[in-house]
Amino acid sequence: MKNKKNFEESVNELADLSKAIGHPARISVLLFLMENGPSTCQQIVDKLPYSQSTVSGHLQKLKEDNYIDLKLYKTSSIYSVKKETLLHLSQLVQKVFKLAPEKKQLSLF
Repeated sequence: MKNKKNFEESVNELADLSKAIGHPARISVLLFLMENGPSTCQQIVDKLPYSQSTVSGHLQKLKEDNYIDLKLYKTSSIYSVKKETLLHLSQLVQKVFKLAPEKKQLSLF
């Protein structure tokens, strides 16, 4: 396996960010939080087909990799999506794969 220092910084960063969302359950958790707003672990467990320990583990990984924020409220932990991380991921994909943002094209027909 090649050493990470042989790659551009943006490639390494994209690889690291991609690992955190490399599991369908983590993507499901992010989608849930995007659609429902800040939520507790129990609220997520009540709506997704995963156990409390599974959701808790995925929330921890998403938090470690800066995809979600955690705020304490009374005896609960409230999780929310850090949209700036998702935007940064999108920008990295465009940069690494040299994708220009889509421009509206004029239709001749």
